[in-house]
Amino acid sequence: MAEKEGETEKKSEAATAPTISDQERDWAQSALADFSKQNFGSCLQNLGKLESVRPQDVKVQHNKAVAEYYKSELKKTDQFRKTMNSVCSQARINIEDFDSLEDVEHCVIYYNQAVLLYHLKQYNTALKIMNKIFSFVEPMEESLAHRVCLLLIELHLCTYQPEKALTLIAYIENQFVSTDTVITSEKDMKPLEKEHKEKKPVSVDAATDAFRVKLLQYRARCYLLTHALKACKRELKSIVASGGLNLSSVFLKANLEYLRGNYKKAMKVLSSLSQNNLSFKDCGEAPSVHFYNNNGCIHHYLGKPNLACFYLQKALLENENALKSFPKADSAEPYSGRPLYTLGANKKYELMYNLGIVLLHAGKAQQAFDCLTEAVQVFHTNPRLWLRLAECCIMAHQSNNESHFDIPARRKDLTQIIIGSGLHRKVILTSQLSNDSKYNCEGQSYAIPVATTEFAGLCLRNALLLLPEPQTEEPVVLSTEGTDVPPVPTHPGKLYAGPSSPLSLQEVDSLRCSVLAASAYVSLCLGDYIVALGHAQMLLTQSKLSGVLRMLGHLYCAEALILMDKISDAIDHLNPDLISDLSMMCPSSDKEQEKEKTDIAPEDVKPLRSWYPTSLHTAKSVMLYNLAVAFAIRGELDKAGETLKQVWANRNNVRDVPIHVIMLFLYIELQLGHAEVARTMLMQYR
Repeated sequence: MAEKEGETEKKSEAATAPTISDQERDWAQSALADFSKQNFGSCLQNLGKLESVRPQDVKVQHNKAVAEYYKSELKKTDQFRKTMNSVCSQARINIEDFDSLEDVEHCVIYYNQAVLLYHLKQYNTALKIMNKIFSFVEPMEESLAHRVCLLLIELHLCTYQPEKALTLIAYIENQFVSTDTVITSEKDMKPLEKEHKEKKPVSVDAATDAFRVKLLQYRARCYLLTHALKACKRELKSIVASGGLNLSSVFLKANLEYLRGNYKKAMKVLSSLSQNNLSFKDCGEAPSVHFYNNNGCIHHYLGKPNLACFYLQKALLENENALKSFPKADSAEPYSGRPLYTLGANKKYELMYNLGIVLLHAGKAQQAFDCLTEAVQVFHTNPRLWLRLAECCIMAHQSNNESHFDIPARRKDLTQIIIGSGLHRKVILTSQLSNDSKYNCEGQSYAIPVATTEFAGLCLRNALLLLPEPQTEEPVVLSTEGTDVPPVPTHPGKLYAGPSSPLSLQEVDSLRCSVLAASAYVSLCLGDYIVALGHAQMLLTQSKLSGVLRMLGHLYCAEALILMDKISDAIDHLNPDLISDLSMMCPSSDKEQEKEKTDIAPEDVKPLRSWYPTSLHTAKSVMLYNLAVAFAIRGELDKAGETLKQVWANRNNVRDVPIHVIMLFLYIELQLGHAEVARTMLMQYR
């Protein structure tokens, strides 16, 4: 959980002109003292006196704007932005042109602009400004330099660039902080500025010590993002030894145990949080929201989705209560009426995303769909979120297929009605074993968010459009500036997936396979067989394909080809030898396997619900059943019958074959004129 980054800096000097008088210097020092004591009224009086004798002094005007902003408790953000623009205009500073910064005295103006952009979640623009300011960090006044360093690190983390943040931390510690905790094992880290040869003199005081602890916390966050969990554990021990164990450190420790798979230990760490935490108005974040959200995530991975839903709903309630303490935003001044550091504190959409995922795992498809449609309004450039929405629609269409393999419970479904009695008794077989309806007969637009297969098709098309081409290693770059959407990563090899961390190349490949499989299924449900065949064939061409998706790819290809009356081509996809395993994970390359050998807990990958087939033997039985269907449609009833007998003879238990096998057997025997055999089979299983 990110902490509130530094507040707007007030420059201590009132003017730099050589003709400054002793009286003006006294006014400037008094203004600084009053500002430090938070006596902003008196501070403004002294600045007013300075302004009367130095009306063209940019620093005086800037400091007055900052003091007025602080006097308003950082609530008049829109007015402050206008005043800052006026100050920049008078100083002939183009705040939009970062390269125009050439004077270290103007760094504080650019820094304040970056702070505003940070709280407005315009991270990429703020990062560009801070990178330029950082080039002046050596001649900069120390307190401002510390703030610049911390904000720059925070922005690197907000833009999902922990490696750059680690390099920056190593350089900052070498230049500004005397510490024994600098990690010397980072051999590949190079100085950011080659011309900095000598270490800057360090003054050890309370401010520097707090700065050092802050750097330790940032490094721990970087290690969490890069899954260097052993290194993160060392940093947390250093933080505790330095006396920096606070609210943020507790959350970091709980996050560490969560990533290591020690879920109960993570809950124990969270339960140690003090009830007398900072209020939402004080820190811009509600600790209770993070507490309940983290507990929800932990219980989700413990396999307790209903309990996870409870905690996430509590988090949503706490988030709502925290926001109620502030007035609603005015359309004329949308950023005013509440402190600057609370503008980005609304976690509603992140929580709705988490709740939707948990509800999906709990099998509550409609409720999950409602939550994720809220989240997609903000995170609409996340392809994985569109896949989750489609999965909600698919689950609403068919929650599971377990009943198809429960022959004792489905026996009654074989017959529709029995007419007459005795010798004249007639048995009417059912026309279909499945009640699935392919089309939505309600005349409504597919774009309306309703949990239907039609809307699922739209979601999957969006997901495919957002995924990069398989050959490219560059991410899809989409602008999210000025919105509630976290920024799109600008570094190569990653794909935006907010509110989660960016996806690696391997995760992108896995996501593409899942989207193609779901697209083929939905297209078959909608009767669009040509499109379904295209998706299934594309799925089978993927270089990294899990065993389950490979099986589905062949089944979907075969079904589409059968429905297109291309039986011979379909039979080629129904060879049981094509299925060698039912793994859920995509295979990794040797390099990726080496990278994965960390102390992170292996994730238990399993489907949302109990889906069949659950074993390789059952999967091959399903393939043989479909092969028998293809033979029967082509009129090769003897071949179909022999294939079915093979399926029936090789079963280990009654749940190894679907109920459809019996129905197909009845059809074949009746077509062959073996009515007595069919009657015997029906009496046995009816």
